[in-house]
Formats: sequence, C-alpha cells, structure tokens
Amino acid sequence: MKHLFMTIAMAAAFTACGHRASTDNAAEADSTCVDSTNVTVAVDILRTDSIATEYSDSTAHVCVSAEWPVDGEKALVASIRKYICEALAIDVTTDEEHHVNYTDNGKQLVSGLASKQFKDLSSMWHDAKKEGYGGDMAYEFLVRTWKLEETDTYITYMWTSEGFTGGAHGYFLAAGTSFRKSDGKTFGYEMEYNRATEKHDVINQTMFKKSSSPQLYKIIKEGAKRYFKDCDVTITNDEELADNLQVEDVNRIPLPSNPPYFTKDGLCFTYQQYEIACYAVGLVSFTVPYAKIRPLLTEEAATLIPSTK
Repeated sequence: MKHLFMTIAMAAAFTACGHRASTDNAAEADSTCVDSTNVTVAVDILRTDSIATEYSDSTAHVCVSAEWPVDGEKALVASIRKYICEALAIDVTTDEEHHVNYTDNGKQLVSGLASKQFKDLSSMWHDAKKEGYGGDMAYEFLVRTWKLEETDTYITYMWTSEGFTGGAHGYFLAAGTSFRKSDGKTFGYEMEYNRATEKHDVINQTMFKKSSSPQLYKIIKEGAKRYFKDCDVTITNDEELADNLQVEDVNRIPLPSNPPYFTKDGLCFTYQQYEIACYAVGLVSFTVPYAKIRPLLTEEAATLIPSTK
C-alpha cells in the first residue's frame, strides 16, 4: 500500500503553502478538544467504528477522523488498517519523510496524530508571527478517511486532506483505494521518477493490461473533456483542452499519480492539484463506465467489477 501514498506526497509537495517551523519546542496552546467514538456499525462482513478527535483555538484548527475496521475477514481488516495508518501519516506541511505508526489501536492513532498536528501548527503560527509575516488566520489540518461504498466484491475507502499554513491559499488532496473483499488485496501501480527522461514511469502494474495503450489515452482524454464540461467550460478542440491543462500532449495524458478506484458507476480517475492543471482548475476527476474500461483491465482487477455492471 505504501506506493499509493508516496505518489500523493509527490503531488502534495506543490500544494503546501507557507512556512514550516521547528516542532522541537511546540507550544502547548489553550484549546478545545473533542474526542468521539460512534456506535459500531455492522456492514456485511466488515464492522467499523467512526473515530474522530478535534482541537481548535485562535492559532490552529485540527480534525482527524477515520472509519476504523474492528471486525471482519482477517486479511481485509489488516489491509484496511494498514492503509489508514499510511494515509493519516501524510503531512504536506513538511518535506521530511513521514513516519508511519502501524497500530491496531485506531483511537490511539487518531488522537495521537491530532494532538501532534495541533502542537506543530500552533508552534508554526506563533513562529510566523514572531518573524513578522504571519497573518491572523488560524492554521488548519483536516484529514479524513472513510468507507465510500461496499459491494459483494470490493470495499472502497476515500481519503481527503486539506489545510492552510499561510501563503496565498490552502491545499486539498483526495484519493480512493479499493480492496478486494475476499482478501484485502488492492490493484494499481507505482510511479518511479526516471532521471534520464525527467518523467515518472509506471511500474509494478496490476490494474491495466498496458499503462500506455492508445485506448487508455483516449479514455483519459475524453474524461478530462467531460470534467471541464461538467464545470461549464466549453472544450471544442485539442487546442482548447491544451489551454486548460498543463501537459505536453493532450493525446498522451499520463495516468494519475494515484491509481483509479472502483465505484458503483465505474472506475474513478482523480488527479491532484497541479498534477495536470493549475490550482484554479481543481482536482480533475472523472468516472469511466465499466463497459468501456473493462477490456483494458487485468483479468484479476476486472473481478472487482460488480456483477450487475
């Protein structure tokens, strides 16, 4: 699962704005703190708890929440817990390599992260003020991971992270991951930077038969056009599409850094901010019906498609 979040961090490096201060002497600011654990929900073979911790004062606002598996098929539970641990470890406010706290205690994981992030952000806010460039807006860190949907074949989890650490604007990231219900396996690929070509290559491919087929490029291009249409932006030709994207060739738009995920309506592709377009465009996202994408999937990945599709 590690590669799913390494690629998010790569895109996130462009989204974080503001100053990163040392956390060695993080201030213990006065704040309000809310811990909550909702009633356990039974969902087919997977049971989950919704866990959240929130801190807030005039310097920082932090909220961490996760839908934590508590019972179900052993391999599935373990895989989703590992995913959540890795997802919550992503911190776009620092260039330092993030540390993943692998644990089976979801409440401890969520509360510990919220506490640390609040101390870090509050310290950053105070340091910025001392150095004379900080504003009055509180810094923010809001991260959430939850079960988007469940079928007989897969469970899809979503992850979002948004925040503000000064600068012109904040950041927002989102990604989905689908788990095979029988054993918790995920399908996707890794991105590896090629210094010779100065591009990212797709490696360890398990989702598509080919990661650079003409059919796949065509589907991605059509999806990008549909995204702009849904945003009321008229795209009538390749030149207009190129004007709205930041790619070398609109006929060879690369796969998103984070693999697509399975939904009831089809396979969902999501590009992070700055990945193929400017900040104002948002997260270019579109869903491809299974009837169109199925021939391009590996036989094993295609087994996740709902039987009714």
